[in-house]
Amino acid sequence: MAATMMNIAVEQREISTKAFKNIQALIYKIAGISLSDAKKTLVSGRLNKRLRALQLTDFDDYYDFLLSSENNDTTKNNELQTFVDLLTTNETYFFREQLHFDFLVNNVLPNFINNQPLAIWSAASSSGEEAYTLAMLLAEHLGINSSWRILGTDISATILADARRAIYNEQRVRLVPAHYRHKYLLKGTGSQQGNVAVVPELKKHVHFESFNLIDGAISADKFDVIFCRNVLIYFDHQTKNKVVNRLCRNLKTGGYLISGRSESLHSLAHDLTTVQPSIYQQGLAQGKNNIRTVSHG
Repeated sequence: MAATMMNIAVEQREISTKAFKNIQALIYKIAGISLSDAKKTLVSGRLNKRLRALQLTDFDDYYDFLLSSENNDTTKNNELQTFVDLLTTNETYFFREQLHFDFLVNNVLPNFINNQPLAIWSAASSSGEEAYTLAMLLAEHLGINSSWRILGTDISATILADARRAIYNEQRVRLVPAHYRHKYLLKGTGSQQGNVAVVPELKKHVHFESFNLIDGAISADKFDVIFCRNVLIYFDHQTKNKVVNRLCRNLKTGGYLISGRSESLHSLAHDLTTVQPSIYQQGLAQGKNNIRTVSHG
């Protein structure tokens, strides 16, 4: 046992200041994430496994490997995706930050005019818990066969594969109300004991795509509500301002942008009106909208 522990310790490479600065710059360029110097140990721990897998000597070699023109495009892009996956945090669960879902149910859905499909974008959807929480609420209050859709996007291809699979352990669904569990989740048996799966009738309303909030191509789609929670905290002021304004381009007039409770849009330049902390509304214009203005008083 002692020898095994010694071998593991030897395999843990230390990251130099130069290599860490290069990695900080690269993850900022790719994903807009600002890694503080305090994250040096975390970065080293998460990326050490890649040095071992690729049989590289140190983090300088790993950085060169990411950028080297000697690698073909497929190899390079695959490793860049792995790099992003390892340095982005994807901890989430169903019905996280309940007050946002309460606002949706109490203030948005009752005012929905059912002349066009209701569209919601989960803009940092991670492994899909937020998107499927929204799907449960819309199915419950608008009907599972009604005209509504949810788009979930994330920068990580690996985590999006988990979202499309829609199988979760019991810990992730601990806050799902019992009657929702009965209607919208299937309990696993055999090898899936301890897991649940989202029912197919709900999954058909939810579509997942890879998307980079920093520089992904903005589509012409407009959404009634955009959830972008617990990701803005990783951006610096300039990047945060850019992301919020990009999101607003896809928000219908009168629609809502919802951020994480620890994230404030204060001091950013945008056309949103604060409804309550972490909930914002796009400025209203003349004409008929899918969502009427509601009283928040």
